[in-house]
Amino acid sequence: RRVPAGAVKVTPAHSHADLALAHAHGLPLLSVIGDDGTMRPPGGGWLQGVHRFVAREKVVAALAERGLYRGTQDHAMTLPMCRYRCPLPVTP
Repeated sequence: RRVPAGAVKVTPAHSHADLALAHAHGLPLLSVIGDDGTMRPPGGGWLQGVHRFVAREKVVAALAERGLYRGTQDHAMTLPMCRYRCPLPVTP
């Protein structure tokens, strides 16, 4: 039997799906992305002020440097996009 191993980003304060997962597993709700799209405490001091997309790349690089990064797999998902002010994904 194959046992899944790995990590997944879970942001219960920023995603309805992640919120349901957090409730099911008793995870705390922490808001780590500011209104301007940058990381804020308690998201890790080394990422504070870094834009969320850049922060994602930095986390992958940090895992790779430590020999902990094993790759990325794409998964289908519904991602609402802003169509009025910007072409960015909408974070609830």
